[in-house]
Amino acid sequence: MTLWQRSVGRMRAHRKLAWAPLGFSAIVYGNVLYESSQQRLGMALFLGGWVVAVGGMPAWKRFLDEDPLREGNQKVALLVGFMLVFLAQAVVAAGKVIWGTAQPIDYRGAATSLGLVYFVIPLAVRWAEPRDFVLQRLPSRIRRAAIFRTVANAAGIGAVAAFLSERFAVTYPAPLISTALTLMAAMAVVTHKTFARVRKLCTQTHIDVQNLLRAMDELDDVKRRDRATGKLRNWLPRPRTGQATGDKHADKRMAARRSWDVLKLDLCTTLDSGYRLFGLPFLAADAVAVLEGKVLLEIEAADFDTAGPARDDLRAILNACAGRIDVLA
Repeated sequence: MTLWQRSVGRMRAHRKLAWAPLGFSAIVYGNVLYESSQQRLGMALFLGGWVVAVGGMPAWKRFLDEDPLREGNQKVALLVGFMLVFLAQAVVAAGKVIWGTAQPIDYRGAATSLGLVYFVIPLAVRWAEPRDFVLQRLPSRIRRAAIFRTVANAAGIGAVAAFLSERFAVTYPAPLISTALTLMAAMAVVTHKTFARVRKLCTQTHIDVQNLLRAMDELDDVKRRDRATGKLRNWLPRPRTGQATGDKHADKRMAARRSWDVLKLDLCTTLDSGYRLFGLPFLAADAVAVLEGKVLLEIEAADFDTAGPARDDLRAILNACAGRIDVLA
């Protein structure tokens, strides 16, 4: 089967997934038209959009049930729907600007909707993030953090542009051209900084995970040698040779704990923004606490055979960061 046939087959199998977004788009556009002179067309689009959207819901349910990782993304879908609804008014206003029919009320509505997107999305991202399969979802969590931050920044800059257009489009049209260019440059800068921050944090996290794994491997080597020589005992006063072995074990264990402390700072750092209130942490606090328990359990264990769960989680973090390594970020 060719790639084209496979792609066409998947499109046919999931074509009904487009019904819901198309229906909601028709609802929003019909609501906009109803407030203009085309009320009948607006009402028809509004009612027809609801019929199409409801008809597409069963397809979405089947699609989500096919994969457990999809099932936990309902809140993310709601957040995307919120963005589309509020961005629709801005898109309509932009179309009117292109056709030269924009009025001050259009700029005002666009500024309001874009401002809501800018302020609400950073706060809603934490609420929307799935709580299950945390490490399996980590690559998509990193990607969503960067994308939602970029959309929020674009909405904020667009809100400023719409507000300035409402105030000065008629009286001072010429300065708005330079203002628009300035805002576009600002958007490029903030987008670059957002993705650079994500790449830098992923690179540092990758390095620190590797350091922790090496420290745990070295600790296991000491435990293995202690078992072979029969010298692994409680840390009590002992002969000189046993004391030297115990000191080496303690040093390796402390080195592993220090490596974890460094990695924990990475995992608690926000991905998309330096402002913690508006940023999404690399991992949620409860996920970091669970991982810390697993890591410390392996570090403090007297037997190296207990290795397993913590290292599997750490390798999952490595895999999530591998595609975003950039030592020059």
